[in-house]
Amino acid sequence: MIWRSRLLNSFPEISHGFVSYPFSFPFKISFRYLPNYFSFFYLIRMHPKNWVFADQVHGDGIYLVGKEKNKFFPKIAYKTDALLTQERKRPLIMFFADCMPIYIYVPKIRLVGLVHSGWRGSIRDFPLKVIRFIKNSYNVESREIFLSVGPSIHACCFEVKEDFINQLPREYSNFIIKRENKTFYDLIELVKYQFGKEEIPNSNIEISDICTFCNSKFYSFRRDKTLNRNLGYIFIR
Repeated sequence: MIWRSRLLNSFPEISHGFVSYPFSFPFKISFRYLPNYFSFFYLIRMHPKNWVFADQVHGDGIYLVGKEKNKFFPKIAYKTDALLTQERKRPLIMFFADCMPIYIYVPKIRLVGLVHSGWRGSIRDFPLKVIRFIKNSYNVESREIFLSVGPSIHACCFEVKEDFINQLPREYSNFIIKRENKTFYDLIELVKYQFGKEEIPNSNIEISDICTFCNSKFYSFRRDKTLNRNLGYIFIR
């Protein structure tokens, strides 16, 4: 299964996608996934030495990918939940099983990025931190940033308990939903609200309507407690 953003498809100089079986694999390297590695290689047509994996920890680390690369195997950015680069042919690769993949492109400076934003990162403003980092570090304006949120768990399925609600900043409690004696939370509306705080134009934003919990073509940890992962990638051709 492959999902691609219609918004980012309008930029032919970049390639991106959100994929599940047979193209995806978990972060842990194993011969078991050798067919998947080959499938992904033939999908993006980039040598593994150019790939960059993120060792995701639900934190707020941002890693800038430079020219350095390994001779044969992917480079690993440790304790990182956001990858950014202006280098050509350096696929940024992250792993997802309900968390939000946020794709970033800034055409003015030819910068691409990929963010792993679960509920922990989202309620702690990690998407905001990444956007502000780009604006301050590269001297770009909000209208020059394009964002696409790929498939992730939606409010229809993201049921939460008191421990989650107790961690919410007060301004984010507006996205709590009560339904059939259960409590759900709308992470999508939260992130849209954060994008609005940074004055990203609506025309520069796309959000997938695919819920990974609902759609069995994608892996979902909440649904299946699986160790398998969907894979997000983006690179400058």
